[in-house]
Amino acid sequence: MEKGTPKGVTGFFHSMRFRVVLLVVIAGCCVCALFFFSSAVYVRQSAISTRTEAIRDSIAKISDRIARNVYTASPSQQPDITRELEFAAAYYRGRVTVTDANLFVIYDSYSLEYDKYIISTEAINALKGISSTTSDPRRKINEIVSPVFESETTSENTSGQNQNKKIMGVMIVNYSIEDCIAMADNYITIGIILSIVALIIGLSIGNFGAGRFVRPLKSISQKLDNVSAGVIDTKIELGVYSEFTKISDSLNDLLGRIEKLEDSRQEFVSNVSHELKTPITSIKVLSDSLIAQPDAPVELYREFMQDINSEIDRESTIINDLLALSKLERKTGEMHIALVNINELLELLLKRLMPIAVAANVELIFESYREVEAEVDEVKLNLALSNIIENAVKYNKEKGSVKVFLNSDHKFFIIRISDTGIGIPQTELENIFDRFYRVDKMRSRQTGGSGLGLAITKSIVLMHHGTVRVESVEGEGSAFTVRIPLNYIPEGSDYLND
Repeated sequence: MEKGTPKGVTGFFHSMRFRVVLLVVIAGCCVCALFFFSSAVYVRQSAISTRTEAIRDSIAKISDRIARNVYTASPSQQPDITRELEFAAAYYRGRVTVTDANLFVIYDSYSLEYDKYIISTEAINALKGISSTTSDPRRKINEIVSPVFESETTSENTSGQNQNKKIMGVMIVNYSIEDCIAMADNYITIGIILSIVALIIGLSIGNFGAGRFVRPLKSISQKLDNVSAGVIDTKIELGVYSEFTKISDSLNDLLGRIEKLEDSRQEFVSNVSHELKTPITSIKVLSDSLIAQPDAPVELYREFMQDINSEIDRESTIINDLLALSKLERKTGEMHIALVNINELLELLLKRLMPIAVAANVELIFESYREVEAEVDEVKLNLALSNIIENAVKYNKEKGSVKVFLNSDHKFFIIRISDTGIGIPQTELENIFDRFYRVDKMRSRQTGGSGLGLAITKSIVLMHHGTVRVESVEGEGSAFTVRIPLNYIPEGSDYLND
């Protein structure tokens, strides 16, 4: 395990597996709590509403008997109704009170308000024909205050409308809702028990599911550990979920690039070693030959020393190109941006390379469609184009030609360098910008160079936020196209994303 990675219990609490299980449990608990709480409220309200409606129906029947028997006028002469009121009070586990039309108490199941008047807003409203229901959650009691209308058999008005009937009194019923609340509490208790059971089951299922969910990630971690240990040729296959399939494809692509970079690095080290060793070997052979011939003529000494000097120059060129490439790739080299006339730059470059072209019997042709000015690093761009044109001359045919075309649009300038040379095989095109890569190694040794020219060219073009592409037909020639913005693009700009 790498440094900084939590271990043991702490590591478990920092793991994705724990977070997934915790998220599932929290979500499940919230859903259960919301469901049971809302259900308990509904059950309680439903039970209270049902009981209230039942009591209202009962009150209506009792009120009708009270009205028909004119109980409010002579309660003592109506023992049957009194017993019915007592039974109702006991059944409701509450209190029943009846008043006459003046709110004078004529019956009280608690025998507390006899011969008294009840003055309350609800009672006064009842005399106006308005029935009301109030609740006292603290005491777990509801109260219904209902008017007692004159019976149709005793009323002169037989319209049947309560608002046209005479109010003979008021009936007040206090009843307990404790059992309704207890029912809801029991429901909550059952819900808590079920929630705990569901929580345990959810933890088990969540842990199992999270384990299967993060298993591909563990596989990724193991494979990446293998990569860290140096086993790059590994393949990650995570075909469980589409997201993991995309991750595995991306990682396999990345591992492929890493493997290619590692191969390139090893090849680069091998090439560097070879390229640096070759001049030293030649120098060693020449110097040993001179040492072995103490009486060698001056002409031979001079010839050998010239060869030694050439090998030293070759070694120096390779080292300088390596240093230049290192600076370019690490972006440590400064960019000296200035407005440069690209037409003049190419004309001077071709004039400088003309002696090489004449010696190789190759014609240099320059064509420009318009005057082009751009913000570039003149020295670096000159070097990049020089490498391409010089290669086009070196690897050309006898009496061949190199054509340089310049054009531009509103955003970029384009330089196309085509030749009639030996061409590059299609299988080699993607490698020609690699360091020390040579298509024809034997001919490359003869023409000289460090094998770093095109790698340097690509780095310079990229530093200008441009692109370089190559097209070639083996035996017919090659064409390099360099495309660079007219205005230098600072780092982080989205200018090229149009």
